[in-house]
Amino acid sequence: MRLFFYLFILVVAVCYTYMAFSDLTFLTNRGRMGPGFFPRILGISMVVAMLLVILSDIKNKALFSGAQDNQYQDAAVLIGLSLTFGALLMVLGYVIAIPAYIGATLYYFNRGKHKTNAAITVAVPVVIHFLFGALLNASLPRGLWW
Repeated sequence: MRLFFYLFILVVAVCYTYMAFSDLTFLTNRGRMGPGFFPRILGISMVVAMLLVILSDIKNKALFSGAQDNQYQDAAVLIGLSLTFGALLMVLGYVIAIPAYIGATLYYFNRGKHKTNAAITVAVPVVIHFLFGALLNASLPRGLWW
């Protein structure tokens, strides 16, 4: 099961990297970073990371081990939360969707650490806003009512 998961993520990473290299320009006409700059770095990093994980599991002989029952439940919860986040992001925007997603995810996976979870739930959207909204002047999803 682990092998199929790693291969799936590797295929997704390779496809993402291919799209970053083929569809997006690396630099603008003025020599500034273009829309393909960060996706290329991210894509290459994902491919390298997955290859390192696969090689590490081959070395540790853990590549063909199965998952425990609670891992399937955790994966299903994470998929459900991520799909809900995608819907909330389009409807309510990043101001509401990101803290709701991070808070719900941390509440499920990091139980008992309420102060840490609250700090992360507040800090991540603030950092995203200032990094992308203010510093990079990127448009963030505002939702239908904003």
